[in-house]
Amino acid sequence: MTTPVTPDSAIESEADQPLTMFGPDFPFAYDDYLAHPAGLGRVPDAALGTKVAVIGGGLAGMVVAHELLRLGLEPVVYESDRIGGRMRSVPFEGHPGVVAEMGAMRFPPSSTALFHYLDAVGLETTPFPNPLAEVTPSTVIDLKGESHYAQKLEDLPPVFAEVADAWNRTLEDHAELVPLQRAIRRRDVA
Repeated sequence: MTTPVTPDSAIESEADQPLTMFGPDFPFAYDDYLAHPAGLGRVPDAALGTKVAVIGGGLAGMVVAHELLRLGLEPVVYESDRIGGRMRSVPFEGHPGVVAEMGAMRFPPSSTALFHYLDAVGLETTPFPNPLAEVTPSTVIDLKGESHYAQKLEDLPPVFAEVADAWNRTLEDHAELVPLQRAIRRRDVA
């Protein structure tokens, strides 16, 4: 099971609260809807068992089919190629355990609705191997034809820290990053 965010009981202050809704669906907190004990809704009793066409067996189509089934309807999935759509892993022939992700491959912890469905069907996730993350303790970066081997941030050329600092200052000075993060944590749309 994946745990995309820290459980509420472990949050000590507002600054520790995870950003749980940010992206194309902001400001809608879909994780609240998904956690509601009554589910996503109801259909009239007369409609129970009605067949409903779902076009596309990718992630979105399969989620729709799942929720229609939970509502008491009968989803019929139409897919022209393969179930799963672009979201699939393909093994490298002759290299056991090595796979290529052919579609989606990394999701931020704020993708709580996605993690809800991944957990519901028992799919496991693994950390994305970002350079110098815990799962990738070293990296090699080529900058203008010169290779830099790094085991910690300080091993990288200074320009990397300069760009990161400039980006953070820009977000704070021109995008009001801290107030925006506070509003997101409070789910304060205004």
